[in-house]
Amino acid sequence: MPKFHNAWRLCAYLLTVAAILLSIGVAHAAITQESGRRVALVIGNSVYKTLPSLPNPANDVEEVATTLRAAGFDVTIGINVDRIGLEETVRRFLRSTSNAEAGLIYYSGHGIQVGGQNFLVPVDATLETPYDVETQTMPLDLILNHLKQNSRVQLIFLDACRNNPFNAQKFWMAEKLEPVGATRGLARIDSDLGSLIAFSTEPGQVALDGTGALSPYSESFIKRASEPNKEIRQVLTDVRRDVIAMTGGKQVPWENSSLMDSFYFIPAPPPPSVESMQQVSVPEGAAATRLPIAPPHDETGSTLLVTLTQLPQTGKLSFDGKPVEQGAKMPAAALTALTYDSSGVTAGTVGLIGYTVSDPYGQATQGVVAITVSADAGAKLAQLEQQKQVRLADADAYLKTLPRDVDTTIGVGPVTASLPVVPASAAEMTFKVAALPDKGTLRTGDRLIGLGHVLEAADIPGLSYEPQIGTENQPFALTLQAANDDLPPATVTFKPVLDACDTAAAAPLDLQGVTAGKLPNEIDPDAALPACTEAIKAYPEVARFVYQLGRAQLANRDTKTAFATIKKAMDAGHVRAISELSALYLVGAFVPANLDKSSEIAAIGAKKGDPYALYAYGKSLYYGRGTKANTQEGLKLMLQAADLGHTYAMNELGYIFFNGVSVPADIERGIRFYESGLKRDDIYSMNSLGMIYRAGKTVPQDLEKALELFKKAADGGQPYAPRNIGLMYRDGLGVPKDERASITWLEMGAERGDYWSALERAKMAKGDGSNPESLATAAHYFALASAVNRPGTGDPKKQSDKELASLADSAKKKAAEAFSSELTPQELKALPKTKSLNERLVLLAKATWVKRNPRYDLF
Repeated sequence: MPKFHNAWRLCAYLLTVAAILLSIGVAHAAITQESGRRVALVIGNSVYKTLPSLPNPANDVEEVATTLRAAGFDVTIGINVDRIGLEETVRRFLRSTSNAEAGLIYYSGHGIQVGGQNFLVPVDATLETPYDVETQTMPLDLILNHLKQNSRVQLIFLDACRNNPFNAQKFWMAEKLEPVGATRGLARIDSDLGSLIAFSTEPGQVALDGTGALSPYSESFIKRASEPNKEIRQVLTDVRRDVIAMTGGKQVPWENSSLMDSFYFIPAPPPPSVESMQQVSVPEGAAATRLPIAPPHDETGSTLLVTLTQLPQTGKLSFDGKPVEQGAKMPAAALTALTYDSSGVTAGTVGLIGYTVSDPYGQATQGVVAITVSADAGAKLAQLEQQKQVRLADADAYLKTLPRDVDTTIGVGPVTASLPVVPASAAEMTFKVAALPDKGTLRTGDRLIGLGHVLEAADIPGLSYEPQIGTENQPFALTLQAANDDLPPATVTFKPVLDACDTAAAAPLDLQGVTAGKLPNEIDPDAALPACTEAIKAYPEVARFVYQLGRAQLANRDTKTAFATIKKAMDAGHVRAISELSALYLVGAFVPANLDKSSEIAAIGAKKGDPYALYAYGKSLYYGRGTKANTQEGLKLMLQAADLGHTYAMNELGYIFFNGVSVPADIERGIRFYESGLKRDDIYSMNSLGMIYRAGKTVPQDLEKALELFKKAADGGQPYAPRNIGLMYRDGLGVPKDERASITWLEMGAERGDYWSALERAKMAKGDGSNPESLATAAHYFALASAVNRPGTGDPKKQSDKELASLADSAKKKAAEAFSSELTPQELKALPKTKSLNERLVLLAKATWVKRNPRYDLF
C-alpha cells in the first residue's frame, strides 16, 4: 500500500471503495426486507376426558408457539381446551386478525370429517350421539373463512389426522344426518388465492404420534420453520422429507397452496451493518496497539463471521497475541480485539485491512480500515479513550433513566413508549434486546423487534408496543443491554390496560372488540357515556369506540342519538354496529319498524361473519321475515352463530328442533341446544329448559328445577321468566298457591314488555267482572299487552284487543286517566288523534311504558 501524503487522496480512495461495498449491501437489503403484522392461533389437545388421550399435541404446540413467536407472530394459544374454552380462544384470536399481513392456524389433536367438512375436537367432546358434532366441536371452515376476510395470507397446519375413535357413525349437519367420512383422517381443503393448507398426512390418511415428546410432523415443522431465510414451500418440502424418513414412509405430509407471494418464517434481515470506511491512527514504533475498530452487527443480533480479505503490507496484525493471516476467519467481536505492531514502520505510512462480515442468511458486507502510522498517534488514542469513557458514562446514565412503567391501551394499535433520546455522546452505541414480552408486538417504526435484536441509538425513542388482546393486567418486561459494553441493563415494563370505554360498554361476541363485553342490562350509562366520549377524542380512528358510545346512549334511553352514532360506527367499518342497526329497525327504535330493512342490513353483517348478524339474518331467512324464506341457508347461518358462542342462536335452534318448526321435531336435539346455552349462563336457555322441566312431557317433570331456572333467569333480566313463575304460584304448581306472589311476578314480566305476562295479569284482574277497581286494572294490562304485542313474535290472535273491547267504557276511562297522569301535556299532545277509546288507551299504555322503561337494546 502506498503512502498517502495528501489527506484528500486518501479520503477519495477510501470513499470509492466504501461506496462500491455499501451499494452491494443496500441492494441485497431491498430484496430481503419483509414487514407486516402476523397473528397465529395454536391449539393442542392431548388430555381428552372420554376419547383416547394423545401423548404429544400439548407438547407440540408449546414448541410451535415458541417457534412462531420467534418468527414475529402474535400467538394466541390454547392447550387442552374444552368446547367453551376453544370457543373463547378462537374468538380471542379472531379479534386479533383485523388487517393482518399473515394469519396462521396450527392445530394438533383429534379431528373429524363429516359431510366433507373438518371439525376440531375439544377435550370434553364425547361424540357418542348424532347431535354431538354440532354442539361439541368447532368447524375449521368457520375460522378459516373469517381469516380470509381479515388477512392477506392464510397458513393452516393440521396435525389432527388420527384414527376415528368416536362411537357414533352419523352426525347431524344442519338438515342432514351425515356419515363420518368414509376415509380415515381429515378431508381435503381447497385453498383460495393467498392460502396454504398443510396436513400432517395425506387427506383421508392417518398421522402418527411418534415415540418422542413431539409428533413427527411437529418436530420437523419446528426445526424447519426456524431455519432462516427459507421460503415456506421449501420448508414444507423439507418437512415432508423428514416425516417420511421418521415414519418409514407410513406418513406423507401434504399441502395445497395458492400463495401469490413468497413467505418466510424467518426472513433475512438487512445485511450486516459495517462501518465501510474507518480510519485509525497508531503510534510510530509501538509493539502492540489495540485498534479502535467499530464492531459490525445486524438487526437480529445474529452471530457474525469476519473474514480478513486484505492485510497491511507493513507492520504486523495480531489477535490474542498471535499473528493473523490473510483469509483468517474469526467472530465479529474479535475484530475489536485486533492489535497492530508498528515497529519499523515509517510515520505517514497507511496500511489497509479489508474484511468481509457474513451472517447466517448467506449475506455479506465488506469493510475497510485504514491504519495510519503517526508520530503523535498516542495523544490521539488517549483522546479516543477519553471519549470512550465519556460515552460509557453517558450511556450508563441514560440506561438508568429508562426503567419505567408504560401503560399500553389494548386494541388501539402500537402505543409509543416515549423513551428519551440517547445523548449525542453515545449516539454511535447499539443496544441489544436481552428480554422481550412473549405476547404482543414490539416495533421501532415499521420494523418488528425480536429477542436478541440490536437497536441503534436512534431507534430507542421510536419504540412502541402493541399489546395482545386478553393480556390486561399482565405486565411485560423489555430489557435493553448496551451492546459490546459491560453496563447494567435497563428494563421497561409495559402494562396492557383496557380503555375505560371497553370496560364499560364493550359488546359480547364482538370480533372487533378486545374483551368479553357486557350485556345491555349490565351497562351503566353514567360510566359508559363519558368514558366512550373520551375514547373517541383520544382515538378518533377506532370505530369500536363509536359503536360502544352508541350502546351507552341506548342504555341511557337516548335512542335518536344512539341510532345516528351506531350508523356512524357502521359506516366507519365496525361490523357489530351493522347488526345493532338491524335490531333497531326490527323493533322500531327511532325509526318505524321495518322487517325488510332490518333483514337487508343483517345480511351485510352476516357476510362479514358477525355472530349477531349471522343469527339475525339466519332467523329472517328461516322464517321468511323481511326476506324470501330459505330454511336451509337460515339454519346454516344460525348454526354458525351458535358455533361462535351466540346463545340467541342456540335458543332459536333449540326451539326449532324441539317444536319441529319447518323440520321434523327432534326433542333431544332441541334440548342439546338449550343445554349449550345453559352452560354459557344464558337467561333465555334457563327459561326454555325451565318450561321443559315444568311440563315434564319429554323429560321427567322436575318442578323444583324448573322454578330454580325461572328465578335465575328472572334475576338476570329475562322478560318471560317472571310469567312462568307467576303462573306456578297462581296454579300452585310445585309451590303453594299464592295470588299475591303471582301478581307480583306477572306485573314484573309485563313491565319488561312481555305480552303474555300482561295478558295473564289482566285476566286475573278481570275475574268475574264484578269489581270496578279490578276491571280498571284489567283495562290497564289488556291495553299494555296490546301495546307491546310485536308482529311475528307476539300473539297473532290479538287476544288482548278482543278482551279490551269487551270491557265497559268506565273501566277503560279510569285506566286512561291513570296513564294520562304519567304524561306531560306536551307528551299527550304528541299522541296521534283517534276516535276509538280502545285505540286511545293502547296509545297511552305504549307512551307511558316507553317513558318508564324501554331500553330498545333489551327487548
